[in-house]
Amino acid sequence: MRQQKESSEKNAPRDSAAMLVALGILAYAASTMTHEALGHGGSCLLAGGHTVMLAVWSETCNFPGAPRLAVKTAGPAAQFGAGLIAWLVLHLRAMKNARVRYFLWLYMVFNLFIPSSYVAFSGFTNFGDAAEVIAGHEPHMVWESGLVLLGVVVYLLAMQATALELKRFAGLDQRSGRLYHLVWIPYVSVGVFACCTAAFTPAVGRETAIEMAALSSFASGAGLFGLPDGHLRMSFLTPSETAYVTWSPAWCVAAALVVAIFFLFLGPGLR
Repeated sequence: MRQQKESSEKNAPRDSAAMLVALGILAYAASTMTHEALGHGGSCLLAGGHTVMLAVWSETCNFPGAPRLAVKTAGPAAQFGAGLIAWLVLHLRAMKNARVRYFLWLYMVFNLFIPSSYVAFSGFTNFGDAAEVIAGHEPHMVWESGLVLLGVVVYLLAMQATALELKRFAGLDQRSGRLYHLVWIPYVSVGVFACCTAAFTPAVGRETAIEMAALSSFASGAGLFGLPDGHLRMSFLTPSETAYVTWSPAWCVAAALVVAIFFLFLGPGLR
């Protein structure tokens, strides 16, 4: 009986750690480019200019007549909007492909967590896109406090939404150990990927790039660790069929290509 139990546990379906790493990197990379390329770069194009430099955490528009505030707010806005779209897709559509579902979930996490924490950070430090939006508004401390409050409230709401979708994804297999694997493996791998990429980012200075990388990955993603406990407060939800993130060579190759592109091109900056 004991041997049968051990054999059953050994042969039970599991999530592939390598796939959690690969999908985490792909989701974070897509989120970053949503901010820089789609948000800042897209608003630059709409204003009649074009991007002269695109890097992992910066974009330069050559058109001096482009509305500065519109370009600055377009990055976080595009990221947050994409996060909401990913949430709607997950919430309204039944997806059987576990890898696609998990990728979309992580993409939603980063797109909601990063801009909301960025807004709070901008209000606290008076640095960043949101800080430039409120520049010159008085009393400045009130505006800064408003950014902090807005960012914190949105971040907490995002945690509730992502915890809900984590529960749906985990299905009937909601063991605490499994849930923490689904969050800490991409958290660590994305943080390492971001900080290593920063070492190849001379466009904004390596020290500044590493700080930005750590803030947009380790700091912004810290809320992931509250999701396994947060889902327990949603026991009224009926879990869906259990989905496991199994091994796929294609997804891993895609992640390897993205890492190479970030290290070789987007880190130094495309001009």
